Amino acid sequence: MTRRKEGMMDKKIYKYTLSFEDLQTLSLPGRSEILSVCEQYGNMVLYAIVDSEITVFHDYEIRIYGTGHPVPSWLEDFTFLGTVKLSDGSLMFHVFYQKPQKWGSVST
Repeated sequence: MTRRKEGMMDKKIYKYTLSFEDLQTLSLPGRSEILSVCEQYGNMVLYAIVDSEITVFHDYEIRIYGTGHPVPSWLEDFTFLGTVKLSDGSLMFHVFYQKPQKWGSVST
């Protein structure tokens, strides 16, 4: 027996491949919820719950730091997402993100 709540079918979990750069921007539909980050086939991937009906996109700032690398003090304004292990653990990357400051006409 399957029970569906109103609006439930509009959301899906999507995967986004991140680049191996310290700073990047990820555009997601409004009301998206970032879930996790992990390694898949040698890539860093981010998973998010996305409402496919939303047409207004917002930019999330993604910051990635390797173990032992310096991090700025303002990083405390970001949310820690997770640690990604690559190359059998010889490379460890720590991923942080910041929600858009202004959501415009779509609320979270």
